[in-house]
Amino acid sequence: MQNIIDRTNKFYLLMSRKVLSKKEYGILEKLLIEKMPLEQAAEQYGATEQYLEELYQRTCGKAEAVAELFSDIDQYEKKLHKLKLQLNPAASPAGIRKEKAQKDRQKLLLNSAFPFSARLLSVLEALEIKTIGELADMPLKDFMCIRGFKLKCREELIAFIEFENIGYLFKGFAVWKKQPIEKLK
Repeated sequence: MQNIIDRTNKFYLLMSRKVLSKKEYGILEKLLIEKMPLEQAAEQYGATEQYLEELYQRTCGKAEAVAELFSDIDQYEKKLHKLKLQLNPAASPAGIRKEKAQKDRQKLLLNSAFPFSARLLSVLEALEIKTIGELADMPLKDFMCIRGFKLKCREELIAFIEFENIGYLFKGFAVWKKQPIEKLK
């Protein structure tokens, strides 16, 4: 049972580290963790036993305030979740991912903040690809067969996909971006 109490004391002391001064933390560490008697700690820090007891009470108050803040944050997160559900009752994690994928697929390539090179733009225009969805529908390995699509275009396409964070739309993207390019002889 004493081991549990010691671990709990250590946990609360570590949680309170940011709200305590170095002196407060040191004194409480001596009292709670190292089990130093109150009289000995008072002598070591040049303080009275009464001061140490008051310090202990203040520190408990600080730790209690931090715990209340965590509780308040948890309550506000629950309220936020309820409000989101009221706003969009069909919002499930899968539904949110599906909705995001649909929005990403509809986005026009030219509306992206990514700085496309003229070469990659001309390749995409030749393929009549205007949206991210159209780009994602084309298998990545097929790009290597397109005239004008070489190492720089591949690197740029990888950079674009990572820039927009849309790798999930491209089947096999993680493998494709690591594969070496076979040079034609």
